[in-house]
Amino acid sequence: MNAMTSLEAWRADRHRSVTGAQGDLALIGLHEIGQRTGQHTTIPGLPGVWSAAEPDMPGLMLEAAAEDGIEVDGRPVHGSVKLETDHSLVRFSDTLTAQAAEQPGSPHLLAVWDASAEAVSRFLGIESYPFDPDWVIEAEFVLDDAARKIAFEHKSDRSGLLRYHESPGDLRFVKDGAAYTLRPFMSGSSLIVVFGDRTNGKTTYGMGRMLLVTPNPDGSAALDFNRAFLPPCAFSPFFNCPLPPAANRLPFEIAAGEMSVLQREG
Repeated sequence: MNAMTSLEAWRADRHRSVTGAQGDLALIGLHEIGQRTGQHTTIPGLPGVWSAAEPDMPGLMLEAAAEDGIEVDGRPVHGSVKLETDHSLVRFSDTLTAQAAEQPGSPHLLAVWDASAEAVSRFLGIESYPFDPDWVIEAEFVLDDAARKIAFEHKSDRSGLLRYHESPGDLRFVKDGAAYTLRPFMSGSSLIVVFGDRTNGKTTYGMGRMLLVTPNPDGSAALDFNRAFLPPCAFSPFFNCPLPPAANRLPFEIAAGEMSVLQREG
């Protein structure tokens, strides 16, 4: 598979992902659930009572009666059930679903999706730059000597509030003779770079973009900016996305990757 064909397949996967029943476009709420043991939360418009499974640990508890009509992983709920973060799927109806979620500083969140949300029906696609091989840049991943966390501001937080993401090292590269260092954070076994560049607010999403990077065992890594993607908050205002830290704000235009969300008027 050549680079262009591979990119087209990646873009098709992105389209399927953001338009899915639990895709970015369908998110209609991200609710903070009380963290103290025994603290129960109800959510307007949703049946059931929600609480933290354990203080300071991810996971939620759901209490519901049979008449609430809630299913978890295909099984009707009558009583209490534990929801594993990013795994247990709660279903309220044919279109309305939810999952336990988390982010640094907020271990007990409930994400709610509606597959019939207006954003889904208005979606036309993702505008992207044409493939440009010059934006596949060789980099070096330099592992940090000790466990490290990097402070990120987030879109929906009050000014000055910081959340700390695990960041095991730096990605270093050279562009037009100048050296740059990007600070990624962990996402499973890969790294995510939240970055800004001079296209933001002009031809690309104003708050920046993201790039998934998987370093090789020898520390080499490819920064393929043709696969730079829009953060989830470009598709739904209910996401609380990390913003590019100062080190990741690049002083040049990256004319590659996703640009903006295309929507029907309405």
